[in-house]
Amino acid sequence: MINFEIKTQLSVNVENTPGAIATLSDKLAEHDISLNAITVNEGHSSGSFRFVANDHETARTALVEAGYSVQTDDVLSIRLQDSKGKLAFLTKAFSQSGINIDYMYASVDEEGGGSKLILKVSNIHLASQVLTAILDAA
Repeated sequence: MINFEIKTQLSVNVENTPGAIATLSDKLAEHDISLNAITVNEGHSSGSFRFVANDHETARTALVEAGYSVQTDDVLSIRLQDSKGKLAFLTKAFSQSGINIDYMYASVDEEGGGSKLILKVSNIHLASQVLTAILDAA
């Protein structure tokens, strides 16, 4: 089973120093922001802190007011049941439709046996159509 929705991802460049992520996280916590998905990529002097939140507008406003530069992107949030070949099936469907996956990150719910993928794709509307077709065919 595959379920999906389009979400807004926020991206913030943070210094690659102790406490930088703690400071950013504290700012989000002060505004009751919950992170539904997160990835942090390391760079030489800074890193990229990407996340999907329960309230992206409040999160963006809080971070901008704190002096952060925030980029927003539409991403796909896809919930998959844990079974062999699901990722291969999904990525093949995108490939056959000419959709590039710019990047993705995931979390796994071990108790429920499912996973959530966050994908930044080259054509989110076409990707949504592909996913809808997959759901309709199931």
